[in-house]
Amino acid sequence: MTFSRARLVRALVAAFAATLVSAPAWVPAPAAAVDTPTAATADAALRVGTFNVRCANCSKNPVNSREKSWSVRGPVVAQSIVDERLDVIGLQEASPGLLSGTKIAQFENLLSLVNERGGSYAVTNDARYNCTRTSTTFSSCGGYLNRGASQDARIFYNTQRLSLEDNGSLRLDGRSIGNGSARYMAWAQFSDKVTGKQFIFATAHFEPGVSKSKTSVRVKQVKKAVAELNRVNDGLPIIWGSDLASSKLTHVGNKAYDAFRAAGFTDPLGNTYKSKVIPTSADLTPSTAVNEEYFTLNNFASGPKDYVSRGYKLGAHLDYILVKGNVRTTAWKEVMNLDSGGKFAGVIPSDHNMVVASVALA
Repeated sequence: MTFSRARLVRALVAAFAATLVSAPAWVPAPAAAVDTPTAATADAALRVGTFNVRCANCSKNPVNSREKSWSVRGPVVAQSIVDERLDVIGLQEASPGLLSGTKIAQFENLLSLVNERGGSYAVTNDARYNCTRTSTTFSSCGGYLNRGASQDARIFYNTQRLSLEDNGSLRLDGRSIGNGSARYMAWAQFSDKVTGKQFIFATAHFEPGVSKSKTSVRVKQVKKAVAELNRVNDGLPIIWGSDLASSKLTHVGNKAYDAFRAAGFTDPLGNTYKSKVIPTSADLTPSTAVNEEYFTLNNFASGPKDYVSRGYKLGAHLDYILVKGNVRTTAWKEVMNLDSGGKFAGVIPSDHNMVVASVALA
């Protein structure tokens, strides 16, 4: 199911406005010359990202002593988003569940932390659950009502750069949403205030696990997500950012990744099954990628994992930015804070490393 009434509203407003003789009162005055994009900024790339931030409640049972509580990790997650100057980011495990001892959901807390550090971000849909009541917890939900909530898959965007035109969500499986295990996709349509160009951004957290049955579920979820994006899209470029829950070294294959490629999505790194280097056919080169040799899952180890000794100059990734349509990726980065010895420095924000990219809309 989707939540895209904004599309209908815009169409009705446009039709009504066309019947009026004089300009409606709400039409803004022409922008001052200082706000007009110059030729230099007209082609400015967008900064996009994906980050599995690890659910706050997960850290109640830490992997090891390096995994800190959300109260410690959360500010570091927020600062990393601000530092990368992201225009839009897909978040996974940004739970709608309340933080211990509060009436604030994890994704709400993260949004506040980001903006407290100088960001100007909003979430595309602030509904915690698809409930008849605007409840603080799922247990007080009442009945089902589609509010466009997307469980732990959320999209934050920079309101100074982007205008939200539409948004929706799609439930990807039939499991109960009460225990937080149901999988959702969140999508949003944006307009770039600099170039005027529009695009769709989407994210989800697909089914983890490497068994054949889990792999099959994951592929079905990808196909369902792609079908929904095809349904709501009017020919705009699509940027996908998420944890695909498998990599090119997963022994049963990187089937979710393959399903996206079969649907016309491009990986700017060309990180296909057991590939060892960035292929010459990819959008990016080693000079336009940073930390691409590392595994994007860090599992709170003392340092990042790589497979360079096995010949893999291009790492195994669980977290991807994929694109479709008239969009070109110009830079890619796996975000990590490393000391001079190549170990993680300071608080490790999550068990995944954030992935960011610069993209240009054609």
